[in-house]
Amino acid sequence: MLHHPTPLRGSRRSATVALLALLAHLPAHAEETKAELEPLVVSALRIPQKSSSVTSAVTVLNPAELRNQGIYQLRDALNASPGVVSTSTSGQTGAPGSLFIRGTTTQYAQVVIDGMRLSDSNNQLGNILGGANTYSVGNIEVLRGPQGAIYGGESIGGVLWMETPHGTGKPRGATTFEAGSFNSLAAHGMFQGQSGDLSYYLSGGYAETDNDAPHNHYQQGNTALRVEGKINPIWTIGTTFRGLDSSGQDLDTLFSRDSDSSVNTALGTIYAIGRISDRWTARFHAGYYQESYDQRYTYDDWMTGSPVRGVYFSDLRAGNISTDHEITLTDSLRLLTGAFYHQDTYESAISDDQRGTRYGAHATLEWDVIDHLTTTASLRWEDYDAFGDELTWRLGAIHTITATGTTIRGGIGTSFRAPAYMELFGSSYAPGYADLKAESSIGWDLGIEQKIGAHHTLEVTWFQNRITDQIFYPPSGPPDWMPKPPDNMAGDSTTDGLEVGLRGSWMDKALSYRLAWTYLRESLSKAGLPRNAATASLDWKPASKALIGIGATHLSAHSWNGNPLDAYTVTRIYGSYQVTDRVKLHARLENACDADYELYNGWGSVVQGAGPGLYAGITMDW
Repeated sequence: MLHHPTPLRGSRRSATVALLALLAHLPAHAEETKAELEPLVVSALRIPQKSSSVTSAVTVLNPAELRNQGIYQLRDALNASPGVVSTSTSGQTGAPGSLFIRGTTTQYAQVVIDGMRLSDSNNQLGNILGGANTYSVGNIEVLRGPQGAIYGGESIGGVLWMETPHGTGKPRGATTFEAGSFNSLAAHGMFQGQSGDLSYYLSGGYAETDNDAPHNHYQQGNTALRVEGKINPIWTIGTTFRGLDSSGQDLDTLFSRDSDSSVNTALGTIYAIGRISDRWTARFHAGYYQESYDQRYTYDDWMTGSPVRGVYFSDLRAGNISTDHEITLTDSLRLLTGAFYHQDTYESAISDDQRGTRYGAHATLEWDVIDHLTTTASLRWEDYDAFGDELTWRLGAIHTITATGTTIRGGIGTSFRAPAYMELFGSSYAPGYADLKAESSIGWDLGIEQKIGAHHTLEVTWFQNRITDQIFYPPSGPPDWMPKPPDNMAGDSTTDGLEVGLRGSWMDKALSYRLAWTYLRESLSKAGLPRNAATASLDWKPASKALIGIGATHLSAHSWNGNPLDAYTVTRIYGSYQVTDRVKLHARLENACDADYELYNGWGSVVQGAGPGLYAGITMDW
């Protein structure tokens, strides 16, 4: 395993001591903090609602808490949710990410940012996960299980939902600088506030690193904006914008060397929320998203040995308009309904340019049967001009037994994955299959959340998802030698397993912990997912101004559809100290135990995980 020279090599103990010294002089006591309020969940039904009435399995992650733990990359943050493995199979910082929810792969998950769907069967999550951070998002919600009745296609595994923060309170700003191993530098600034009926949020950042591998430099700039105003007692309007511009050197493989790539994304939305009456709230939304990926690479011709230069690109342009309505029919019965229209264009170096549209409508009834018992029934229809229409449904219920602090939640529903344009119309690698139908799924889950005393919560969820007409593209073997297979390469898979989440605190929250564990009895065919995955953290506040913690992520043996990979555990140590009301210091030691592990091994490419890295920085409020 190759590493760039760093101060940590041969001196990991001294690096750990340096991190701990930041807090060594502090007295060992903690101040009492305020009790946490019940979080609101937006993703489950596309409207804000208390978590006690949400019938789907969902994990809400707080970006501020994640940053306190030194977690700045989105793909690292998502591992705090049960049922989720978030990593990269192609490289270290900046490389495209992969999201595995409930035993499925990236193409079975959907991402929604600021109400706009960014991923589909043509444009997946890789580039979004590779460049996203926890600085410029307000809340992160991981909605697990088939969600076709709420979000449509590519939600067989679940949905990742995020939004740009809303400005609140007096105008204020913050600037963070960080430097560390592998020639890493990062800076981020934020300014937000509220003036009368107008709120605003603006952030921007820059980061670069050489990573712990040769020829693997990465750099990116990003920005995020939200402006929202109440124009009269009924209507609130707003707009958001998010942009990312990144470039980097890709790891050499058996097939290419001297590879460089760049990603540019832009997302803009406008929206309006109106209180038509005490019983009717209307929401209107329009968004536009574009993502461009370019790669230039050199490979050696296998016959002549001469270098050959190549170019790959892909471009997505997507526009969407939608409306959602929340209508209170009675004190215990609510109707949630809406419609949408979506159009996109996709082109790449290996396929013809394609344009597609889809539109549809959805409705959900939410019924409070009795106190602490809520049920939902959802139905969605949508039509794809490329292959036809789909009808999906979901039923769910949640019941809380207040005397014991027990919550029982369950649901069953359907979803699908639409065929990608290359699967339908072909590429330079394989022919298309015009009559290919969508993959479909039906899945259920049953979960129990149990309060243990005043400060601990245990949640356990058992799930199963049956996926039929699974598409394997391109088909194995030269296409000209193969008869057309039955059902266009379709197969069946079942994913099922157990999700466990445990969180709590002791000593008036001076000591707190969080654990997420996923056990997969079965996972998607050919995916090579780990049977066990776990992420845990333990935080200690020796004083109100200080924090020190340790975290770990474990994956059992897996393959990621390549050669076998050994199990590994990566640990980290982090800490912070509030020097003054406006100045905060932080430090973190990644891969503290110097685990030697591989992110991927296959197709002539072995991707190593990073060795120990020490990082420190300062945040200044103004």
